[in-house]
Amino acid sequence: MSTAEPTAATAPTRSATAQVLEDGLFAGSIGAGVVALWYLVLDSIAGRPLFTPALLGSVLFKGATDAASVVIDPQIVAWYTAVHFLAFLGVGIIASWLATQFDRFPSVGVAILFLFVIFETMFFVFAFAAGRIVLGTLGLWTIAVANLLAAAGMALYLLRRHPNALRNMNRIWTDQE
Repeated sequence: MSTAEPTAATAPTRSATAQVLEDGLFAGSIGAGVVALWYLVLDSIAGRPLFTPALLGSVLFKGATDAASVVIDPQIVAWYTAVHFLAFLGVGIIASWLATQFDRFPSVGVAILFLFVIFETMFFVFAFAAGRIVLGTLGLWTIAVANLLAAAGMALYLLRRHPNALRNMNRIWTDQE
């Protein structure tokens, strides 16, 4: 009588592209969720939940120029939330791809730093372009805190997915290539 040893089922290996997309979708979702939660808390404290997405949606889709005329319209909130979420998915996918490259090439860490600065600048340019309605209502500090919280949440997720990243950060400063 022959007894066969059980073989461990091997999971199919995932392509690098699938891993980058999956990590990017999670990282982007984390970033979008953190920003949405931040403004939901601030809006709720001020006694006007969902005002920020209504304001930004009104500026983006209706060309609103006065915060006093902004009405919390569920459709505008939903459309703005979708745009916000999709933008963060794009950022998450780019960040995930850079994190994957950083595993192989420590010098990509500089590109990651530049990416963060570029995206921060883009958010501030949008806020300045939208004018006083956005900056005067939300305040520059809330935008900065929201972006820093989102970046931290996304970075923590990606660092957990790429444990070599911390070692590579150290190599950037110590290697004399």
